[in-house]
Amino acid sequence: MFTICISFLSLPAFAGGVGSDQLLWEANQLFREFKDAEALEKFEQLIKEEPNHQEALCKATVLSTRIGGRFTDDTRKGQYFEKALSLSARAVGVDSTKAEANYARALALGSMSQVSGIKDRLIYLAISKRYIDRALAIDDKHAGAWHLQGRWSYKVANLTFAEKAASKLLVSSGELPIASNQDALSAITKAIALEPSNLLYYFDLARVQKDVDLKSECIETLQKALDQKLVTTEDLEISRRCKLLLQQMLKV
Repeated sequence: MFTICISFLSLPAFAGGVGSDQLLWEANQLFREFKDAEALEKFEQLIKEEPNHQEALCKATVLSTRIGGRFTDDTRKGQYFEKALSLSARAVGVDSTKAEANYARALALGSMSQVSGIKDRLIYLAISKRYIDRALAIDDKHAGAWHLQGRWSYKVANLTFAEKAASKLLVSSGELPIASNQDALSAITKAIALEPSNLLYYFDLARVQKDVDLKSECIETLQKALDQKLVTTEDLEISRRCKLLLQQMLKV
């Protein structure tokens, strides 16, 4: 009888549990299976039961940005990105010393910059950099944070004329640091080294390489991208874009 009790108590986490533990297990299963809408619903259920559940707040943020990014209109995107912004603020509020919470906050802020006017976009970019820096200061092996750093650097290095004009005050005050395409290349390369199976990282690196006339490096990156296993529906689309970009680069 004693052995039976111990065996029951020692069951691995995938056996589920009761209440919030079971919700977390179910949500993480759906998260790993890339069933984003269902996973988000489960994490939101868990957050209702435990408002300060940081893991649920962080993953709900990631899912909200992921789902929102699939819409073509800014209104629908904005609805999910605003949800992510709220969730990420709560995640950081629970414990700001966790890299994942700072990453989630930076991700949400960066997403909001995509659906905002010029002034707000620049403010979101400036604030997001603080959280990217915090995430990497806490965990310098956080692949997602390095990817955000690369994307941030690329955006700042390639501001439009109107954005440059609007950013003068932020730049002069130090709120919006200067960045270069080389910074972007370096950061995304680090992200790939830490998470070499992430197709999006290769695609983003290839785009920067193309823009700075690194043709052979771009072709090599795209060929590596096409060697990666496709897991999600997003991977299929990214793979398609990689093929198109590769065809374009081979013609040049």
